[in-house]
Amino acid sequence: MFNKRISTLTIIIMLLASPIIFTQCSVFKSASKVASSINSISDMILNYDSMAKQYISVANKAKKGNIKAIVEAGDIFSKAVDYKKQLDSLMPKMTSTQKKQVANIESNILKTAKALLK
Repeated sequence: MFNKRISTLTIIIMLLASPIIFTQCSVFKSASKVASSINSISDMILNYDSMAKQYISVANKAKKGNIKAIVEAGDIFSKAVDYKKQLDSLMPKMTSTQKKQVANIESNILKTAKALLK
């Protein structure tokens, strides 16, 4: 009976202490940082994709001769180039899928820019 109480008490203490152990253990901290990094990189890629879609939309208007759209397309393109530099610095932390996503987005932006110049 006494051993059963000690075992129960030990389990309760371990359960209560597990969040402390989890947050203090370096293995869990590094795993958490990696997961957080991948999520923030994914968010950045989504922002880059959104920027690309906006650029493509504005560039299509600019191609039709809309002066305001031409200026706006240049501004968005410049921001996209700067944003891509930030993504390039994170390439070593990216998964192969994320790298492919960034390359595809960049390809779409450049294809649209070339079409705009024709």
